[in-house]
Amino acid sequence: MTFERVMICDDQAAKVANLAKEILQDSAMVIEVVSMKFSENNELGIAKFEARLVEISDNKPKKQNIQGEGVGLLDACFDAMLKGYEHNYCSLSSISIVDFTLNAHVDGGNERKSDAKVTALLRVKNSEAHEYCFQCTTTSISHSSILVVEEAFVFFINAELAYERLYKAWADAKERGRHDLIDRYRNQMALLVHATSYEKLVKKLRQEQNEGLY
Repeated sequence: MTFERVMICDDQAAKVANLAKEILQDSAMVIEVVSMKFSENNELGIAKFEARLVEISDNKPKKQNIQGEGVGLLDACFDAMLKGYEHNYCSLSSISIVDFTLNAHVDGGNERKSDAKVTALLRVKNSEAHEYCFQCTTTSISHSSILVVEEAFVFFINAELAYERLYKAWADAKERGRHDLIDRYRNQMALLVHATSYEKLVKKLRQEQNEGLY
């Protein structure tokens, strides 16, 4: 089953996302939830979420399964995404949800309005307390909720990948004395830093640089 969807984000998130895509080009990560299974034990207050994903980077698809637990669909989905990706992207460990809302557009749809479009709005903050808003509209409550979490994670993953690429380019330009490029890369990194803290990433990159890995 496919759903028509509309994804949007706030202005600051759009600036970061556009810069990340400009830097990464085809290497930018795209994540698609192919299928999911959700179960909830109301007596115990525990929800379980499982999903099959397809990651696309450099035009190469890669399948992955994720699973998580929480107190509801959003919490379990967020937990599953975090467990699936935080070991590769250290900046994800610092993000948290600020607000989440669902809004049904009952002015459209069939006579009983049960197929009305639903907008999920998710506000996420990083370690620096900067907030980003992601919004998705489909005809499914669960699909809108999952996609908005997916979009938030893709945003932070691509921002980190772009920062890593810029840092390596900046280090190379610094070594070659290319001051024009140094300033350019520094300004671009400053925008990406707004997305989240890269303290752990920079520490790792410096270590790799000292070991001559790039």
